Amino acid sequence: MALFTLTDAYISINGVTLSDHAKSVTCEDTRDQIDFTAFGATSKVYGKGLGDAKITVEFYQDFAAAKTHATLQPLIGSTTPFTVEVRPTSAARSSTNPAILMTALLFSYSGLAGSVGEASTMSAEFQNASQTGVTYPTS
Repeated sequence: MALFTLTDAYISINGVTLSDHAKSVTCEDTRDQIDFTAFGATSKVYGKGLGDAKITVEFYQDFAAAKTHATLQPLIGSTTPFTVEVRPTSAARSSTNPAILMTALLFSYSGLAGSVGEASTMSAEFQNASQTGVTYPTS
């Protein structure tokens, strides 16, 4: 089994590459757990319900043009879905570097956070905004 250390992730928000301003990323692809246990059962029975997806990125804040604030701030007030793409490395998509691709809306954006003398970091949470949920294209 090959082990992997995340050091060169690719993160694109609405077509803007923000990898060089990202500190961490978490991609979640989930399904609701539905209880189908009927009378007389001796064990619970579960099935899968609707899917959901969320991508959370912790960024270093930057107020320059085409950087974090200029890219994310307009999206928090928008109702128009946009594309979020994350890859394990900055290399092109491939079977060993699949994209995590989602049409999303931004529901949480902390525009400024930090303590005196520390780097200003902020989190952005992107939620699924389409019936396709998360896809994993390799090309």
